Amino acid sequence: MPAPKMLAGLPKPVLFGLYGAVGGLLGALAFGELVWWALAPQVAAKPAPEPRLALSAAKELQVYQGGTNKLFVKILREDFDGEVAVRVDGLPAGVTAPDVKVPAGKTEVEIEVRAAYSAVAPTASLRVIASGPGGKPVSEPAEVKLATLPSPMPQADIIFVLDVTASMSEQIRGLQNGIGTFADDLSRAKVDARFGCVAFRDLFHREPAGWQQMEVLKFKGETFTSDARAFGDEVGKQVASGGDDFPETSFEALAEAAKFTDWRKSATRVLVLITDAAPKIEAQPPQGMSVKDTVGVLAENKIDQLHLVINQFGRTNYREVQQGVLGVGKDKGKEFSLDRTARNAKAFTDTLLPEMTTAIVTAAEAKRPTSEPELAKKPDAPPGVKGVQSDATYDRSAAGQLVLAVGVWTGAIAGLVCLFLVGGQHHYLRGALPSAGGALAGLAGGLLVGVAGGAAGQGLFLLADTDSKVLDALFRVMGWTILGALAGLGLSLFVPNLKRAYGLAGGAAGGAAGAVGYLVVSAFATAFLGRLAGGLVLGLFIGLMVAVVEAAFRRAWLEVRYGPRETVTVNLGAEPVKIGGDARACTVWARGAADVALRYFLRDGQVICTDVPARSEAPVSDGDTREVGKVTVVVRTGTSSAPVAPAPRPAPPPLPKLAKPQAAPAPAKPLSLDDDLPAFDAAPVAKPQAAAPKPPAPPVAKPQAASTARDPDACPSCGRKNPGRPGSRFCMMCDQTY
Repeated sequence: MPAPKMLAGLPKPVLFGLYGAVGGLLGALAFGELVWWALAPQVAAKPAPEPRLALSAAKELQVYQGGTNKLFVKILREDFDGEVAVRVDGLPAGVTAPDVKVPAGKTEVEIEVRAAYSAVAPTASLRVIASGPGGKPVSEPAEVKLATLPSPMPQADIIFVLDVTASMSEQIRGLQNGIGTFADDLSRAKVDARFGCVAFRDLFHREPAGWQQMEVLKFKGETFTSDARAFGDEVGKQVASGGDDFPETSFEALAEAAKFTDWRKSATRVLVLITDAAPKIEAQPPQGMSVKDTVGVLAENKIDQLHLVINQFGRTNYREVQQGVLGVGKDKGKEFSLDRTARNAKAFTDTLLPEMTTAIVTAAEAKRPTSEPELAKKPDAPPGVKGVQSDATYDRSAAGQLVLAVGVWTGAIAGLVCLFLVGGQHHYLRGALPSAGGALAGLAGGLLVGVAGGAAGQGLFLLADTDSKVLDALFRVMGWTILGALAGLGLSLFVPNLKRAYGLAGGAAGGAAGAVGYLVVSAFATAFLGRLAGGLVLGLFIGLMVAVVEAAFRRAWLEVRYGPRETVTVNLGAEPVKIGGDARACTVWARGAADVALRYFLRDGQVICTDVPARSEAPVSDGDTREVGKVTVVVRTGTSSAPVAPAPRPAPPPLPKLAKPQAAPAPAKPLSLDDDLPAFDAAPVAKPQAAAPKPPAPPVAKPQAASTARDPDACPSCGRKNPGRPGSRFCMMCDQTY
């Protein structure tokens, strides 16, 4: 019986994988953890992480006397996420900056730096300091170079884009008369303003003779003027006429104004559109510039403000342009009622001027820091080492103890794995558990290879000494692979005709799979569960892979059938596979058979079968089937995988033919491989017939008489010549070494 009844139908790789898994789990749980607890070095104390903080700020900042500017600070936390206090040290007289706090979860803050009119220090070096938990400052404050500049008048270049069609006469007069008041108010607000104007009608409609469809007003040959009177005079020359088809080319006029080439570099660029008509794109069919194209032109020429003096016609399109250039909610463009400004020319200054003054006077925001905060290099952690099957860190001085602990731990697991696999192999072939000596040999062998493999794997892991998670995992796998390879090598000693290299390869594959199992489980659970999973998977895959390798590389094997669902396979090779009723002397136990009934082995690429009771041998081919006691033995060579029905046993030969050699006075051939009788029938028939007459021992006398002439390489008992060196020759006829 190859296995317990509930497992008898399982394929051999699965069966042996289960044996190994049970052994590995029990080894890890019952012995491995006990050994690890007793021998593992003390875990190195891990210091509590210290909160750290870094910051960066703009390298340079300018502020005008009587003005303000914004200093942007960016921070980076490590091992905490609480509130951070930021302050500015080194401020010169007359310059102030409040202390601010960065709330938990935020990484940026802005500090308003204000300079009084009395501030006179041209340059100063500021230090921006951030304080973390407990008020501890950051190790490296940010250095900022501050320049205090004389207060200049803010500059504004303002272009009025004015509709001069027939319905706009009141707006033309309002701009002409109100520009003086507008300029005076800007001057009182210390705004250096210049004015320009683009007058437009309809580029696609024929206008009255003598009137231009679009005109850029000139002031002594220039497009801008700071002389409000000159500006009003030129605007007053415009005559409201034309525009009969109502939609006007106002987008084209905005684009023309944006393309002025003489904008001042530091001036705020302002466009003021004054019209009572929709843009031409609402015509049928559309003729003018699109919203998208208009936005593109204004954005390309860096227009800062767009104010709309309009009514309900085209409002949606104009708002799209305004928001497309300036963005929603940025408050850099306003909308005013055209009807309101038409009734009161002073409305230009009463409504537009306060909004423009606020936007112009406000200093431009400082640029945000271009560099990201960087934490100072972390101090090196105390030197430590890790175990190949543990995620803890140990003191480097305990490396030798760690190697010993890991070696004994793996030895405990490998010992139980080998014990279960050797016991399973014995039960698989013989139907009984191994003797105490055999079990002890399997346990001791597994323990030795486990200690050697575990120590070698841990030593390799220590030599790697890397902080890379990828390399860490790689060397763990390599360490477990060494363990599995040595366990597979030891197991090959107990599997008939399994080459050592194949056992080594199968065990290595099992060890690597065990390492992967440990890494996967320990990534989601504790190292303890990872070690248990590793022991289980290690045993599972060693048993599985050794059985798979055994089946994958065999050239010939035996199928031994105990019943319809119980079949074992045994590899054939140079080592004879014995089948018989003596479980201690045979490889495969066959109930009811002779102590050693059949012997199979490979010679010169052929499967040789020896009928031991009959003392005969002959080559057999794939499918050869024989009944031995209660089992059926079928030869498989890989040339045919189809099962072969058991061949009927030949009928016994007639008795006279057997009596003929007994009647001879000097029988020349007592038993020979050249005999005409079938080799497998000679022994069963000859043995009972020879018992009655009891012939006078010629078979014994003949070898003794011929001893003087026998070849020295021949068997001393039967005279059969066997290959090999003296002392290591094996006679399969006599089952002895000479």
